[in-house]
Amino acid sequence: MSEIWDVIVVGAGTAGLPTAIHAGQRGAKVLVVEVSDRVGGTLHLSSGSFSAAGTSLQRSKNIDDSPEKHFNDGLRINHGTGNKTMMRLWQDHAAAAYEWLMSIGMQYPDNQPEAVRGHEPYDTPRIYTPVNAGVGYIAPLKNAFEAEVAKGNVKLLLKTEMTDLIIDPAKGVQGVKVKSADGKIEDIHGRNVVLAAGGYANNEAMWREIHNRPRRVYTNAQSMGTGIQVARKYGAQLEGAEEIIMTFGGTQCLDDPSKVWIHAKTQPSMRDPWEIYVNLKGERFMAEDERNPDVRERALMLQDDWACWCIYDQSIVDKSPSPFFLWEPEKVARAFATNPNYRKANTLDELATLTGLPAKALKETVKRYNDGQAVGADAFDRKFMPAPITTGPFYAVKLYSITVVSFAGVTVDTNLRILDAAKKPIPNLYAVGEMLGMGIFGNAYLGGSSVSGAITLGRLLGNKLLSWSQTGALAAE
Repeated sequence: MSEIWDVIVVGAGTAGLPTAIHAGQRGAKVLVVEVSDRVGGTLHLSSGSFSAAGTSLQRSKNIDDSPEKHFNDGLRINHGTGNKTMMRLWQDHAAAAYEWLMSIGMQYPDNQPEAVRGHEPYDTPRIYTPVNAGVGYIAPLKNAFEAEVAKGNVKLLLKTEMTDLIIDPAKGVQGVKVKSADGKIEDIHGRNVVLAAGGYANNEAMWREIHNRPRRVYTNAQSMGTGIQVARKYGAQLEGAEEIIMTFGGTQCLDDPSKVWIHAKTQPSMRDPWEIYVNLKGERFMAEDERNPDVRERALMLQDDWACWCIYDQSIVDKSPSPFFLWEPEKVARAFATNPNYRKANTLDELATLTGLPAKALKETVKRYNDGQAVGADAFDRKFMPAPITTGPFYAVKLYSITVVSFAGVTVDTNLRILDAAKKPIPNLYAVGEMLGMGIFGNAYLGGSSVSGAITLGRLLGNKLLSWSQTGALAAE
């Protein structure tokens, strides 16, 4: 008979690593299956912000905080949406996860924690962000993981793709079917299967099925929703799709048009805007200097195709700080010379032709902005208006609503067991991390929720919730 593992973890990323580490420390025989050639998953691309309330660092800085305050503040930010049970499960255990990270060598700068990191601020500093972003977690997690490998508790298979589950109608999930890089197909048996395979952010077909929208992301190439698709095959249900909220201001990557990323400083906290934004009808739709990220994100999502054009002129190029992140002048020039998302024209009529905007509407919009700028009274109550848009050549950069995460995920109970259509656990099958979808945190970005949620619940799953008895019963609460 082939070897039977106590726990099979599919995915060696933000959630899968802490799950495997803690299960191994408790004596489980753990196999980790990872489709990539390295561990870390989306941590290689993540900003790395981690939020937790009631930590030792907060106490050392006389910051009064608690999971209850974190929960209430989260509901303020997300307007009372999301899966409140899952939010609270994360927040109640996030401080313990933070302390564990510190114990394995995680480091944060001296100025942490902070109240804001890119999105609507908390009312209390509870966000911790490494200097080197998400990559900063990989070495401590990898070291703790490799310690369990060295003890013989954990084994890692890289370049190995889960293709299906092994199901016994009487006993439930009994393992996984995998395919290695050389094409070998194998059945691997286990008493528990934990799907920590990430989300579907990079899967065009799933974006269109779930959201009826094209995919506009810059994320892990392996974020193809494989775990979600397999779980749905056996009755798993999706939740959270309606909570989708996108980040403002992505632009198309020059060297890979399939990707959209933040190349421009569209946040007023980074650079006060000299430009105006017009929707695909050629009309302004917001005060460009609006500082609330949540308001900005929603304003763009109300526009056709969740897109707009950023319009400016040569005098703004000459006088303002560059709106582009880390782009040398040569790269900016290449963008306008080669990519249809970056347009330059001698007149507004020509610019309208190149962008597909209605010329009459575009010219009227620019005129109305200039009229308001001249007297310091903008129709959208914009305050920062240093210059009119009058001097050709004129420029247009297409901005999109984008995301690096997926919002729909499989429904689980508080033991992270995947539920079927009857809301009953699928025996021996668990999910954690982005498999649950960012929608559990509601219709807004809660600072530090992505990394913190994945690490915290992964640690909780491995440390407490999983059992590897022959019966597969849950550990006592």
